[in-house]
Amino acid sequence: MLRVSASDTFGAAIKNGAASSEWDERFASALGENEMSRVAPFFAEAIALEEQPYGEPVPLGASRIGGGPDLVPGTWPSDARGMRHPFLMQINLAEVKAACRKTGPLPDEGLLSFFVHDDALLVDVVYTPSGSSLVRHDMTEAVIEASSAAVRVVAELDPDTPVGMLPHTEGDLVTAELMADGYLKFAHTSDPVWAVGEPGCRFEALSDERWATAASARLLPRPTRTFDLRAAETHLEETGVGSIDDLIETYEDFELAEAGRQAGAGQPQVHQMLGYATIRGGHDCRVEAAEDALFRGWSDLGDPMAWIILVRLPAGSSTGRVFWDASDLVIMVPVADLATKRFDRCVLLSG
Repeated sequence: MLRVSASDTFGAAIKNGAASSEWDERFASALGENEMSRVAPFFAEAIALEEQPYGEPVPLGASRIGGGPDLVPGTWPSDARGMRHPFLMQINLAEVKAACRKTGPLPDEGLLSFFVHDDALLVDVVYTPSGSSLVRHDMTEAVIEASSAAVRVVAELDPDTPVGMLPHTEGDLVTAELMADGYLKFAHTSDPVWAVGEPGCRFEALSDERWATAASARLLPRPTRTFDLRAAETHLEETGVGSIDDLIETYEDFELAEAGRQAGAGQPQVHQMLGYATIRGGHDCRVEAAEDALFRGWSDLGDPMAWIILVRLPAGSSTGRVFWDASDLVIMVPVADLATKRFDRCVLLSG
């Protein structure tokens, strides 16, 4: 039986990240297996999206996290008041295909743009076909700060408020006008003492400024692999050999193999597409997505195997974005929907 301890491999960093055969050796030891080949079925190919240094120029339509999206005009998702949902990231699928070749059921081209709302409980995914006329919608600190004031205006709005300009007092960062369709139009206050943007100029407010960031970083895709912890735990229980403590320790170290312990702080974060992942204390993301689907009445999506990871964002980023109480955000998509480029049934998991 292989015997490998954490101290044997982590006195010095494991080379080559998740691809290193040293992980096969450690997992085999934890599962009480004599051959590394016995753990091969627990690994799955995945795609790593590695953040590049903050501040480097990013071409229009390239994979990127933070800032504002590159979209066809009029396609930015918004709420009932016309306030735009905060932008998380965008992924150029042609870049992914070129870098990784094996991309599973993902479309070969097009741009995926991700937006969160309702306290990051819901997600909108916009698919823009390749060749579309994109426009960069820049994000600024002024818009983010003014959006915070706009959100408060909405929270305090009386349902019986008549159409027209809303009351404005000294110290307000924004002015607001209620339109006949229920939308609100916002502008920076004309008082230069209080304006955080150009005084009197209109701006497109965000529905929740907490998830927005003016900073952005390019994402470069590359192949990687992930490990199915849930299946390995079941295997360990069935065989009665190995060590659950060693398995968990190895898995936790493996999770840090691509980006390291300082990811998002001292070094760039690495995000993930496809493969395996757990959330909320070790729950399988596929099981969580299936349960969510049944709660929403999607009876055809109640099987965990009907779901795959569209993108997983670990907490921390070179852009400075934080996920507040959530450690990770994981966006799941039904496998069957990818064939028709359908993204309206994606599920957002956090924790």
